[in-house]
Formats: sequence, structure tokens, C-alpha cells
Amino acid sequence: REVLTVGVVGTFAVGWLLPRLRDFQQACPFVDLRLLTHNNRVDMAGEGLDYAIRFGDGAWHGTEAQCILHAPMTAMCAPALAHHLRHPADLARQPLLRTYRVDEWVAWFEAAGAPCPVVRGAVFDSSLTMAEAAAQGAGVALLPVRMFARELQQGRLVRPFAVEVSNGRYWLTRLKSRPVTQAMRAFTAWLLEAGAR
Repeated sequence: REVLTVGVVGTFAVGWLLPRLRDFQQACPFVDLRLLTHNNRVDMAGEGLDYAIRFGDGAWHGTEAQCILHAPMTAMCAPALAHHLRHPADLARQPLLRTYRVDEWVAWFEAAGAPCPVVRGAVFDSSLTMAEAAAQGAGVALLPVRMFARELQQGRLVRPFAVEVSNGRYWLTRLKSRPVTQAMRAFTAWLLEAGAR
């Protein structure tokens, strides 16, 4: 078996990759996959990664990036909190949970055609913990819809508004200096095909 070490942003790992992991193992049984999760900051050389799956614009120094998935975001919250939200402007009275990407709420309010209030609410380094905080009623989070489909289906999170904004995509990245192995080729082919589905 050939070892393949992949660093994966936690949101993508839990929301997309893990539900399909069995499919990958069946499609590529010769690959001994090692998954390391991160919060979008990664040192590919230092961590010995063959690939890193990240969220952003695809421009990371010294890397080759292939787009896996578009990831439009929308406001999500606990069902009890959603009852108080009729218009996007109603969010001004709620804690708006956020990540270190400061412009996300500004872009969402612009798309919603409403003025962006002063954003107050906890700052998270992971969309997974932010989503859990939202599900527990701590406020409204801006989250990528495709990564939280399970929580929406279960009713733990709801979308009070249909407005979506695209602030990045998920990318498969590798250092340009890293030679491509058979396991890397197999993983790339499987990932891009599964993402297209």
C-alpha cells in the first residue's frame, strides 16, 4: 500500500470527505490514507503533506491548486432563534458569530440588500465549532451550505434567509516541488469526480 498524507480543513473533512471516505477506500484500496485536520493554516513541507485541502481563493505561494467545490455561505442558526427573524435587518439584534475572515458578514448583508450592523459575537477559528455554537443558540453563523447539509436535514440548524454569498472555494493544493505519486493521482481523480457529482 502507498501512504498518502492529506491535510484537510476540518469543515470539509467532517461535512464532505468523511461521509465519502468508504467510497474512496473501495475505489483506491492500495492507498493508505492519512488525514490531518487543520483550520486552513498549514505548513505543507513542515508537516510532510502530499496534499492540503483548503478554503479560499486558490492563491497560495508555491502551490498548485485545483478547485474541488464551490462553497456559497448563508446565515444559519438554531430553530428557536430563527422564529425572531423576518428580515435580514432583524439580524442586527442578534450576536453574529464570525471567523477570522472579517468581510464575510459585510458581503452577506450587501447581497441581502441590508446595511451591515456592528458585528458583535464570538470569533472562531473553525466553522465546525462556530456551527455548533449556532446550533446551541449562541447566535447566527455564516456557514457553507454544502458542508452543513446534515445539520440542516436534522433540523439542528435552519436557514432563516435564502441569501447566499460566495467568499471562497475548497481547493486541493500541493507544493509545486512535490513529485506526484500514483496515490496522489488516484486521490485527485476520485476527489474531482466525487466533487463534480
